[in-house]
Amino acid sequence: MVSEQVDPARAAVRPNYLGAWSSVTAQLLPAVILPGLLYFIVSRVASPLQALAAASSVPALDAVVRLLRGKRPSCLVLAVLPFLAISLGLAMVLRSPLFILARGAVMSAGLGLAFTLSAVLRRPLIRTLAVLLLAEDALARRSLTERWGHPVAFAVFRTLSWGWGILLVLSALQQAVVVLSFSPGTVMATEPSAQAAITILGSALSFLYVRRMHRRRPELGLLTQAQP
Repeated sequence: MVSEQVDPARAAVRPNYLGAWSSVTAQLLPAVILPGLLYFIVSRVASPLQALAAASSVPALDAVVRLLRGKRPSCLVLAVLPFLAISLGLAMVLRSPLFILARGAVMSAGLGLAFTLSAVLRRPLIRTLAVLLLAEDALARRSLTERWGHPVAFAVFRTLSWGWGILLVLSALQQAVVVLSFSPGTVMATEPSAQAAITILGSALSFLYVRRMHRRRPELGLLTQAQP
Protein backbone atom coordinates (compact mmCIF):
# COMPACT_ATOMS: atom_id res chain seq x y z
CA MET A 1 0.00 0.00 0.00
CA VAL A 2 1.44 3.34 -1.03
CA SER A 3 1.35 5.97 1.68
CA GLU A 4 -0.05 9.38 0.80
CA GLN A 5 2.61 11.98 0.16
CA VAL A 6 2.07 15.46 1.52
CA ASP A 7 3.21 18.35 -0.62
CA PRO A 8 5.55 20.40 1.64
CA ALA A 9 4.62 23.64 -0.11
CA ARG A 10 0.91 23.12 0.53
CA ALA A 11 1.55 21.95 4.07
CA ALA A 12 3.52 25.12 4.77
CA VAL A 13 0.57 27.29 3.83
CA ARG A 14 -2.13 25.12 5.41
CA PRO A 15 -4.55 27.60 6.99
CA ASN A 16 -4.59 27.92 10.74
CA TYR A 17 -8.16 29.19 11.00
CA LEU A 18 -8.43 29.21 14.79
CA GLY A 19 -4.96 30.61 15.34
CA ALA A 20 -5.26 33.56 12.97
CA TRP A 21 -8.80 34.67 13.62
CA SER A 22 -8.96 33.88 17.35
CA SER A 23 -6.20 36.47 17.72
CA VAL A 24 -8.44 39.12 16.19
CA THR A 25 -11.48 37.96 18.18
CA ALA A 26 -9.56 38.02 21.46
CA GLN A 27 -8.70 41.68 20.88
CA LEU A 28 -12.17 42.76 19.76
CA LEU A 29 -14.45 41.02 22.27
CA PRO A 30 -13.30 42.89 25.42
CA ALA A 31 -14.06 46.21 23.74
CA VAL A 32 -17.55 44.95 22.92
CA ILE A 33 -18.51 43.29 26.22
CA LEU A 34 -16.68 45.11 29.01
CA PRO A 35 -18.04 48.69 28.57
CA GLY A 36 -21.64 47.71 29.29
CA LEU A 37 -20.61 45.43 32.12
CA LEU A 38 -18.50 48.13 33.79
CA TYR A 39 -21.26 50.72 33.41
CA PHE A 40 -23.87 48.65 35.20
CA ILE A 41 -21.47 47.69 37.99
CA VAL A 42 -20.17 51.21 38.64
CA SER A 43 -23.59 52.88 38.23
CA ARG A 44 -24.77 51.10 41.39
CA VAL A 45 -22.29 53.05 43.53
CA ALA A 46 -21.51 56.18 41.48
CA SER A 47 -23.15 58.81 39.28
CA PRO A 48 -24.11 57.99 35.66
CA LEU A 49 -21.32 60.25 34.38
CA GLN A 50 -18.73 58.44 36.50
CA ALA A 51 -20.11 55.09 35.36
CA LEU A 52 -19.79 56.19 31.73
CA ALA A 53 -16.21 57.28 32.38
CA ALA A 54 -15.42 53.87 33.86
CA ALA A 55 -17.05 52.08 30.93
CA SER A 56 -15.01 54.17 28.50
CA SER A 57 -11.75 53.23 30.20
CA VAL A 58 -11.60 49.75 28.62
CA PRO A 59 -8.90 50.69 26.06
CA ALA A 60 -6.72 52.09 28.86
CA LEU A 61 -7.28 48.95 30.94
CA ASP A 62 -6.34 46.81 27.93
CA ALA A 63 -3.08 48.74 27.54
CA VAL A 64 -2.26 48.33 31.23
CA VAL A 65 -2.97 44.58 31.16
CA ARG A 66 -0.76 44.08 28.11
CA LEU A 67 2.07 46.05 29.72
CA LEU A 68 1.80 43.97 32.91
CA ARG A 69 2.02 40.82 30.78
CA GLY A 70 5.16 42.15 29.12
CA LYS A 71 3.48 42.82 25.76
CA ARG A 72 3.32 46.00 23.73
CA PRO A 73 -0.15 47.60 23.58
CA SER A 74 -1.75 47.17 20.18
CA CYS A 75 -1.60 50.05 17.71
CA LEU A 76 -5.40 50.21 17.67
CA VAL A 77 -5.53 50.74 21.43
CA LEU A 78 -2.82 53.40 21.26
CA ALA A 79 -4.78 55.18 18.51
CA VAL A 80 -7.95 55.16 20.64
CA LEU A 81 -6.36 56.54 23.81
CA PRO A 82 -6.09 60.20 22.63
CA PHE A 83 -9.79 60.22 21.66
CA LEU A 84 -10.60 58.63 25.01
CA ALA A 85 -8.70 61.30 26.92
CA ILE A 86 -10.35 64.13 24.98
CA SER A 87 -13.89 62.77 25.36
CA LEU A 88 -13.44 62.09 29.08
CA GLY A 89 -11.91 65.51 29.66
CA LEU A 90 -14.74 67.34 27.88
CA ALA A 91 -17.39 65.23 29.63
CA MET A 92 -15.96 65.91 33.09
CA VAL A 93 -15.35 69.62 32.54
CA LEU A 94 -18.71 70.32 30.88
CA ARG A 95 -20.58 67.71 32.95
CA SER A 96 -22.17 66.25 29.82
CA PRO A 97 -22.26 62.50 29.04
CA LEU A 98 -22.82 63.25 25.36
CA PHE A 99 -19.07 63.58 24.72
CA ILE A 100 -18.52 60.04 26.02
CA LEU A 101 -21.56 58.53 24.34
CA ALA A 102 -20.82 60.13 20.96
CA ARG A 103 -17.20 58.96 20.91
CA GLY A 104 -18.15 55.58 19.44
CA ALA A 105 -20.11 57.16 16.60
CA VAL A 106 -17.32 59.62 15.82
CA MET A 107 -14.67 56.90 15.81
CA SER A 108 -16.82 54.55 13.68
CA ALA A 109 -17.39 57.32 11.16
CA GLY A 110 -13.70 58.21 11.12
CA LEU A 111 -12.61 54.60 10.65
CA GLY A 112 -15.26 54.03 7.99
CA LEU A 113 -14.12 57.04 6.02
CA ALA A 114 -10.48 56.02 6.46
CA PHE A 115 -11.15 52.49 5.16
CA THR A 116 -13.11 53.85 2.21
CA LEU A 117 -10.48 56.44 1.35
CA SER A 118 -7.71 53.83 1.58
CA ALA A 119 -9.60 51.66 -0.92
CA VAL A 120 -10.06 54.62 -3.27
CA LEU A 121 -6.33 55.44 -3.05
CA ARG A 122 -5.45 51.75 -3.57
CA ARG A 123 -3.66 51.52 -0.20
CA PRO A 124 -6.04 49.23 1.73
CA LEU A 125 -5.91 50.06 5.41
CA ILE A 126 -7.40 46.68 6.32
CA ARG A 127 -4.18 45.00 5.17
CA THR A 128 -2.09 47.19 7.46
CA LEU A 129 -4.36 46.46 10.42
CA ALA A 130 -4.36 42.72 9.68
CA VAL A 131 -0.56 42.70 9.71
CA LEU A 132 -0.46 44.60 13.02
CA LEU A 133 -3.05 42.32 14.64
CA LEU A 134 -1.73 38.97 13.42
CA ALA A 135 2.03 39.51 13.61
CA GLU A 136 3.72 39.62 17.00
CA ASP A 137 7.14 40.91 15.92
CA ALA A 138 8.90 42.83 13.16
CA LEU A 139 10.03 39.70 11.30
CA ALA A 140 6.50 38.29 11.17
CA ARG A 141 5.14 41.67 10.03
CA ARG A 142 7.71 41.82 7.23
CA SER A 143 6.83 38.29 6.14
CA LEU A 144 3.11 39.03 5.98
CA THR A 145 3.64 42.33 4.18
CA GLU A 146 5.70 40.65 1.47
CA ARG A 147 3.27 37.74 1.09
CA TRP A 148 0.23 39.99 0.90
CA GLY A 149 1.83 42.30 -1.67
CA HIS A 150 0.66 39.90 -4.40
CA PRO A 151 -1.96 41.47 -6.77
CA VAL A 152 -4.62 38.91 -5.81
CA ALA A 153 -4.07 39.49 -2.09
CA PHE A 154 -4.10 43.24 -2.74
CA ALA A 155 -7.48 42.96 -4.47
CA VAL A 156 -8.86 40.96 -1.52
CA PHE A 157 -7.79 43.54 1.04
CA ARG A 158 -9.07 46.40 -1.11
CA THR A 159 -12.49 44.74 -1.28
CA LEU A 160 -12.42 44.24 2.48
CA SER A 161 -11.56 47.93 2.97
CA TRP A 162 -14.56 48.94 0.86
CA GLY A 163 -16.84 46.61 2.78
CA TRP A 164 -15.70 47.64 6.26
CA GLY A 165 -15.75 51.30 5.27
CA ILE A 166 -19.40 51.15 4.26
CA LEU A 167 -20.34 49.02 7.27
CA LEU A 168 -18.66 51.37 9.76
CA VAL A 169 -20.25 54.49 8.29
CA LEU A 170 -23.67 52.86 8.59
CA SER A 171 -22.78 51.81 12.13
CA ALA A 172 -21.85 55.41 12.98
CA LEU A 173 -25.23 56.64 11.76
CA GLN A 174 -26.98 53.99 13.86
CA GLN A 175 -24.95 54.94 16.94
CA ALA A 176 -25.67 58.64 16.48
CA VAL A 177 -29.42 58.01 16.27
CA VAL A 178 -29.35 55.91 19.46
CA VAL A 179 -27.23 58.45 21.39
CA LEU A 180 -29.48 61.35 20.43
CA SER A 181 -32.72 59.45 21.05
CA PHE A 182 -32.23 57.54 24.31
CA SER A 183 -30.90 57.93 27.85
CA PRO A 184 -27.29 56.99 28.75
CA GLY A 185 -28.50 53.86 30.55
CA THR A 186 -30.47 52.71 27.53
CA VAL A 187 -27.51 53.41 25.25
CA MET A 188 -25.18 51.31 27.40
CA ALA A 189 -27.78 48.54 27.59
CA THR A 190 -28.33 48.32 23.82
CA GLU A 191 -25.16 49.52 22.11
CA PRO A 192 -22.78 46.72 23.20
CA SER A 193 -25.09 44.07 21.74
CA ALA A 194 -25.74 46.15 18.62
CA GLN A 195 -22.03 46.70 18.04
CA ALA A 196 -21.35 43.02 18.77
CA ALA A 197 -23.88 42.05 16.11
CA ILE A 198 -22.34 44.44 13.59
CA THR A 199 -18.82 43.23 14.42
CA ILE A 200 -19.83 39.57 14.14
CA LEU A 201 -21.65 40.19 10.86
CA GLY A 202 -18.71 42.03 9.33
CA SER A 203 -16.20 39.48 10.63
CA ALA A 204 -18.26 36.52 9.39
CA LEU A 205 -18.71 37.98 5.91
CA SER A 206 -15.01 38.90 5.77
CA PHE A 207 -13.96 35.41 6.87
CA LEU A 208 -16.20 33.67 4.33
CA TYR A 209 -14.89 35.89 1.54
CA VAL A 210 -11.24 35.48 2.53
CA ARG A 211 -11.64 31.72 2.96
CA ARG A 212 -13.06 31.43 -0.56
CA MET A 213 -10.13 33.41 -1.96
CA HIS A 214 -7.66 31.39 0.12
CA ARG A 215 -8.93 28.16 -1.41
CA ARG A 216 -8.29 29.59 -4.86
CA ARG A 217 -4.79 30.81 -4.03
CA PRO A 218 -3.53 28.94 -0.92
CA GLU A 219 0.08 30.01 -1.51
CA LEU A 220 -0.84 33.56 -0.46
CA GLY A 221 -1.54 32.39 3.09
CA LEU A 222 -4.53 34.69 3.57
CA LEU A 223 -5.70 32.58 6.51
CA THR A 224 -2.33 31.51 7.80
CA GLN A 225 -1.07 33.05 11.00
CA ALA A 226 2.30 34.74 10.65
CA GLN A 227 5.30 32.74 11.78
CA PRO A 228 8.51 34.47 12.94
